[in-house]
Amino acid sequence: MEGTDATIERAGQIMSSLGKAESTLSRALTVVKMAKPNQDMRFDVPVIGSATIEVMRKAGATCLAIDAQKCLLLDGGAIFTIANQNNICIVAGPVLSL
Repeated sequence: MEGTDATIERAGQIMSSLGKAESTLSRALTVVKMAKPNQDMRFDVPVIGSATIEVMRKAGATCLAIDAQKCLLLDGGAIFTIANQNNICIVAGPVLSL
């Protein structure tokens, strides 16, 4: 299974392959980071770091949505600084059960 960075890179490639043609669908790329159902949070906690934001920038992502109750931010200050410098919005809140 690919990791977060590889998933973001793949999504960026898919989005760029759509081209600039007019569409009724948004071409904005949003990344959502959340725990899997029944994920064992003792050993496998979802994590976001500044490297994730850099991968998002390269992929053309404009928004990061995280589950505020189940994701860790490593060096939050650096994450927010890099996100602000690259016009990436970060939103956090509880994720509804799927």
